[in-house]
Amino acid sequence: MSYQTALRKLSASGVLGPLRHWMTGPLRGVAGIYIPYRLYKITVDDRRLQSVRFYAVDAAAGTLDPYEFAGPPDAEDCVERETRNCHPVRLDERQTKKIVTEKVRRVLYARGFFRPANPNITVELIRPEFYIPYWVAFCGDDQNLSVTVIDAVRQTVEGSKARRLVKTWLLETEIETNLPCRNLNSQTPRLS
Repeated sequence: MSYQTALRKLSASGVLGPLRHWMTGPLRGVAGIYIPYRLYKITVDDRRLQSVRFYAVDAAAGTLDPYEFAGPPDAEDCVERETRNCHPVRLDERQTKKIVTEKVRRVLYARGFFRPANPNITVELIRPEFYIPYWVAFCGDDQNLSVTVIDAVRQTVEGSKARRLVKTWLLETEIETNLPCRNLNSQTPRLS
């Protein structure tokens, strides 16, 4: 998602635009940020069948919705950027592995009648760290600044978990600068 597309999505337009402007205040700025993810290959083995999936979970807090890929992203799907707008990695590999295993287990059991009888779930780290781009809008006045977050790959406005993650990060006193980010290209169509 380009800056212009994000700006259009975040600007107060359409039927609900004036209401959003009244609630959040004027749009003060938009910035691109990058949130770290880890990519895992998930193999679900049941007596009847075996399936392979690729999930990416955020390594910042483990609270954002996971990405599901049809296959691992190719090298040309990623670009390398140097920016200070990379959220730091907060979770170690053991923690994100546990999170992705729990999320896959929840997906399997949500199927109800069609779920595997006794699934054996194998989790393998494929890509240790890459960053997904997001756009952040800052609205309001100096006394009451609000944040809106858009996932630049999915092109969706994120909810309270993403807003909380960004606000917490911005309020921290120590921010490292110019960290290299290897992020998923926001034009990638390979998401399932």
